[in-house]
Amino acid sequence: MITIDLNGLWDFIVDLDPKYHYSENSPYARPNWDRSNWQKVPVPGVWNKYAERLDIYEGICWFVREFNIESLDDRSISVLRFGGINYKCRIFLNGELIRTHEGGYTEFTADVTGEIQIGKNCLAIEVDNRATHIKMPPCLGYFNYGGIHRNVTLEIHQKPDCIRDVFFDAKPTDDGGGIIRVRGRIIGCNNCVGIKLICNGYKTISELSNRRSFDISMNVPNVKLWSPDSPNLYKATIQLIQGDSIAHEISRDIGFRSIEMSNGKIILNKKPTFLKGICYLYDSPIYGVTMKPDQYMTDIALFKELGINTIRSHFPFANEFYEACDREGIMIWIETPIYCIHPPDNKLQSDFADPDFRELAITMTEEMIIQARSHPSVIIYSLGNECNVEHPEAESFFQELANKARELDDTRLLSYASLYCNVGSLANMVDVLGINEYWGWYDRIDNHDEKSPTKPIDLNMLNQKLNELKHIHNKSLLLTEFGADSIPNYISGSCNLWSEDYHADLIEETFKIIRNHPEICGAFPFCFSDYRDPSKYTNKYWDEMNYKGIVTYNRLPKKAFYRLKGIYNAFLSDYNKQ
Repeated sequence: MITIDLNGLWDFIVDLDPKYHYSENSPYARPNWDRSNWQKVPVPGVWNKYAERLDIYEGICWFVREFNIESLDDRSISVLRFGGINYKCRIFLNGELIRTHEGGYTEFTADVTGEIQIGKNCLAIEVDNRATHIKMPPCLGYFNYGGIHRNVTLEIHQKPDCIRDVFFDAKPTDDGGGIIRVRGRIIGCNNCVGIKLICNGYKTISELSNRRSFDISMNVPNVKLWSPDSPNLYKATIQLIQGDSIAHEISRDIGFRSIEMSNGKIILNKKPTFLKGICYLYDSPIYGVTMKPDQYMTDIALFKELGINTIRSHFPFANEFYEACDREGIMIWIETPIYCIHPPDNKLQSDFADPDFRELAITMTEEMIIQARSHPSVIIYSLGNECNVEHPEAESFFQELANKARELDDTRLLSYASLYCNVGSLANMVDVLGINEYWGWYDRIDNHDEKSPTKPIDLNMLNQKLNELKHIHNKSLLLTEFGADSIPNYISGSCNLWSEDYHADLIEETFKIIRNHPEICGAFPFCFSDYRDPSKYTNKYWDEMNYKGIVTYNRLPKKAFYRLKGIYNAFLSDYNKQ
């Protein structure tokens, strides 16, 4: 396989009259269109960082680049791979519409076999991030960056036989070894005879009994397990055998580890593990939502200083970040942005029942899992976040998502993040239930007179709701959101609301509740860093920024960072004694 990197400088234009320019053969997509007055911009990137005038722009923009193909076998298969485009896009190759896609944070492909040509090719992409056109998330809880923010590549398989959608699954065995299982689809393969699996000097070959798919396993003796403390990785290779040659091969770094629920605890490699977590809503002051190594490796270093072992995200990540977490030993919760869907209980034919909405949710879930499921760092898939799960049409919607997730990968834990313990039927669909709560914050700032003294932190409602939930569902829990906003450098000896002191104290008081609830097996304060959030009402403190980070937007630790660091350093030994 030949992989052509299509990142770099692209031609770029803002389309200020998209209705007039919209067509299936848009002039902007034509290979011979004069783009002399277009801007040159980097891809991956977001247009909000291209120029100050585009900082808050929501609309349609065009990206175009040309590339050359020197030779092309008549039997070759060509696939364009897009890491992430926010939000909707139309993709044109050599003037022809070849693919549309909706959803800003999942990887997808376009088969361009027959469309690609020897010599010059022109790839044009129309990107639309208008909030009124965004279905998921149905409301914007973070900044709506626009653009091609992840990698673009062209894969050319010179032979018609190739492997797709590979799933590397590696688990430890009781004898100190491991078993690796690899599944995938096969394209072509008329003359292929088998599949070979290679790992750590061992190999096995299986004949192809099915020309469309394969499922091969092999025991590997004496493996070192993957865990946050020891993120051991091994290179595994799958080869499609054609006679005496290799028609196609794929290699990946894999980690042998197991994750399961047992006796109300999360069990990693047969040991109870408390998820010392943090919510990670990625936003860079330099790159926006584009995941660049110098930004996310800075963040990972702060994760490790903090002492966390798991991060929770509202959207899937780029491949490079998953690989970094594999190497660094950071476990991950990911979910598609299915959150804050809140139709009134008496409104039927809601989004939950809409066929197009359901299809999009299924597609996003499928794209997320197929991309992430071979990474040992990924341990939890979430079905969604803070939706009206009491709605009569919600149960079938989420059950369909749960069924799809388990069909694609039954080796990870399944979860959902409920709001204020409103769990509905989701408790019966997941392995461990997430609880988002902000007692001690939103109930305080909504009713607080700033001239009045700050009252002591009162989390009796959290304790009460957790007790009620325990008696109703008897379910293992993760506390998946809690915290407060703190204005950087606002220090208050009397722990005023919005101060770094109050923020740190609230996190500490919440962990006191957690210690008294053994059904809680992980905690994720919200969140790691301050980030752009124009959904917040602008007031004396909020200025289109969310200030719940334990570090600032520029990654400077607040008091809450050091308080949480101390808690996590002391918490693990206590948990293992339970």
